[in-house]
Formats: sequence, C-alpha cells, structure tokens
Amino acid sequence: MYTVKVRLDGPGGLSMSEKILKTLYASGLDFEPDERRIRILSDGTAELTVTRKPYMLHAKIPVPLYGQLWVMADNLGEGYTGDFVDFVSEAVRTYLFWARRFGEGLEMSVATQGHLEAAQELEHLANRGMDTPDNRLYALSHAMLAAEGTLVERSRAALSPRKDLKLGCNFFRYTSPTARYARFFREVFDFATLPFYPGRTVPERGRYEYGYIENALSFLTEKGITPKGHPLFFGHKEVNPAWMFGLSYPELRREAANIARHHVETFKGTIDIWDAMNEAHDWANCFELDQDQLVDLTRATTDALREGNDRALSVVNVCLPFAEYVAGRYNCYGALPEHLRSPLRYFRTLLEAGVDFDAVGIQLYFPGRDMVAVSRMLDAFAALGKPIHITEMGVNGGFRAKGNAGSSWSQLDMSEGTWHGGWNEHTQADWMEQFYTIAAARPEIRALTWWDFIEPSFSGNGAFLYEDENPREIFFRLRAWKERFIAKA
Repeated sequence: MYTVKVRLDGPGGLSMSEKILKTLYASGLDFEPDERRIRILSDGTAELTVTRKPYMLHAKIPVPLYGQLWVMADNLGEGYTGDFVDFVSEAVRTYLFWARRFGEGLEMSVATQGHLEAAQELEHLANRGMDTPDNRLYALSHAMLAAEGTLVERSRAALSPRKDLKLGCNFFRYTSPTARYARFFREVFDFATLPFYPGRTVPERGRYEYGYIENALSFLTEKGITPKGHPLFFGHKEVNPAWMFGLSYPELRREAANIARHHVETFKGTIDIWDAMNEAHDWANCFELDQDQLVDLTRATTDALREGNDRALSVVNVCLPFAEYVAGRYNCYGALPEHLRSPLRYFRTLLEAGVDFDAVGIQLYFPGRDMVAVSRMLDAFAALGKPIHITEMGVNGGFRAKGNAGSSWSQLDMSEGTWHGGWNEHTQADWMEQFYTIAAARPEIRALTWWDFIEPSFSGNGAFLYEDENPREIFFRLRAWKERFIAKA
C-alpha cells in the first residue's frame, strides 16, 4: 500500500469541490481499479491509497467546452511511481502525449491541428504563470479534442471496407414487415439481437414460449439478417421468472443449464450466436451468488451452449468495462464480496479456470470517457486474445417531442458523462461515427450492436427512431458510414 497526494485545481486556482475530489481513484495501466480509499486534507489536496506502482489516476471533472466526464492522467503512458500528482497538469501532459503519438506521420485536419496548437500554447502560458489554473483547464480541453481527433483520423486513414464486421441492434419491438421499424432496421443493420430473458421465455418451469422470437425470426431470415440470442443467463431480478427465486445454488445451476440448452437446441441452425452469460462480474447478481459460483454458473451456460450446438458462437457479456463500481464499491444489488471483481478480472478468471467461450462481449453505455480512454480500455480487453463484440451501447440523443428520460439504474447514473459540449442529435451521431470508425479499424472487433432501435430506450433518448418511428440524425449518419466502410456482400 502507498499513500499519494493529489492536487486538483479548478478555475481561479481553488481546489475543486469535495464531491469532485472524492471521485478520484487509482488504477493499473490496464485500467484495473483500486478500491477508493481517500481522505480530503485541510489544504484541499486528496490523500489516496494506491496498491501498486506504476499507477494511473482518474477523476470525474468538468472540462471547459467539453463536458463533465472521467479524465485520466498516466504520465505519458508509463504510469506514476511518486507520491504527489498535480492532476490537471498531468492530464494535459497525458492527452498531449497521446495526440502527438497518434498524430505521428498523420496529415491532421485543420480542426485537430488547431486544437493541438491551442493546447500547447495554453499549457505554455500556464507554465509561465499566466492565469495558470484557467489556462490549464482550457489546455486540457484542447488536448483531449486533439488526442481524439488524431485517433479518429488515424483510424479512418487505416480503415478499408470491412467484410467481417457485423452492424447490429436489438430487435425487441418488431410488429410486421410493413412497419417503418422493419424497413429502417434492414437499411442499416445485418445483425439483430433477440430477447431470450427467462421471465418471458420460461414463465413457468418446463414451459417455453417463443412466439415473439419465431415471428421476428421469420422476418430476419427472409431479409438475410443474422440473429443473436440474448442472454442464456442474466442475474437481474426484473428479467427472471418468480419460480427461479428461492432455489438452492445446485438447483439454480441445473435449471440455468437446462434453459440454455433448450434455447440453443430449439434454434440450432437458425440462431448460431449467443450471449451465453450477461454481467456476472459482481454486477447483476440478484441471486446473491459468490464469485466462485458466478464463474461456475458461467461454465454451466457456456457448456450447455456447446451441448446444444457445438458450432454456435459463445459470447460472454460484461457491462461497465472501466469498472468504476470496483473503485466505489457498489453494484446493481446483492451482497458485496470482500473485493469486487472487475469485468477484466472476471475474464481473466474465466480463462484461468478453462471456461469455454469464443468472444468477449463489452457494453458501452454513456461511457463518460473520451475516445482515447475508450480505445486504451479496448487494448486491455484485446490482450485477452479473443475476438471482441460490442454487445450493447447507447448515448443520449437529446430531447425532442416525446423524449424519454431513460432508466435510473446506477449503471447509467454512475457512468454517464457529457461529451463535446452536451448531448443532442448532432453529438449523438458524432459519437457513433467516431466510435464506429475507431472500432472498425481494430480487427479484433467483429460486431457493433446499438441498444435500442426505437424509443423508449434503456439509455434515455439513445435510440435510432423516435416513438413515432421517425429517424434521428444517427440513422442517416450510420447509413452513410456503412456505405463507406462496410464491404457489400
């Protein structure tokens, strides 16, 4: 254990509020968090316990002209070993470093070049003592935009049309082939996630209901859209039938495997891609299983999938990939273990235990992070050596007509941030285009699935269509992006 002092100055040189200071946490260079142990000192600095060196730091702060989001400081990618960090100064250095690295040999756009030069000049002025705190914050804003710009532009320059990248969305509200929902869906997607939540597919033990799925499959099959089943198990209380609660763990394991096997066998040859497990990393744990049981249950559903269809693709799905909940020591509900397990640690444990699955599934809702941090997080998951599916994602498209505030789940409350001045239809479409470009340039990423297609949406105004089936800007942006970067069959 080490003790580190962190200075976090706001406008005017005053320390940022205690609420902001208490968001600080340390992680390894793989973004694996330490549990947050922090004390605010009388001089406005934060004293933070760090468990390993080198470490990087994260804080959720307001950045001028950008938004309120998690910002990282990583000492030029090398991490820190000392006992004091001036966070904003170091964050400026961090993002300037990544902007220059991504920008090497790149002919930058005018906007990105301008952000880089602005960041360098404002950092220079701050270092000379001229309006230092404010200039540092504005330097940070420009440095973040420059780093994102060089990353996106490098990714775009490297990107050839992909033949192996699936573009998808959940397909939960299909009604008929003549609905605009169906017509718009097939214009942009070739991959559709279908709902297999036990609360609707197995409302009573041994009785299976597949009416909606069979109806949706008739359309998807006709249009040549690849279906995926989601999920074979999900420990969220709202999606499980009453009869599953109160079972002993051996009974629960047996029933989960039976359900998984039945789903997969029933649709063998029609649905050959499955989310075998969902959020079993100390997050959605309504049955209050311990960590060994969560790994064992993952094995049960992945094995049942193999038994039901040995040619099916098995995806294990996680949420909150930055694992801020580990630092803050909270989860969706259920008993908290002594040490929470992050998604990355969960996958490492599955691999060490020999659990058989094919692809890493990552959810990315309101990531509250800049694109550079998102890309570096993906580096950590890519090191697991398996293909990656982005299984669920969504950012806010703002409010118009029948806006929907979305869920108040802590998954969104705790990870949400603002980006490029605030969410609206334009920034939603910008975020999608930038992220899809970065992701498509990474060969390990094989699928990009948005969540939802029509309002109301889980992420709150995150869907492609309004409730009246009118499309948002994001629909037209994705259609244009697909024309350029996805190879025609």
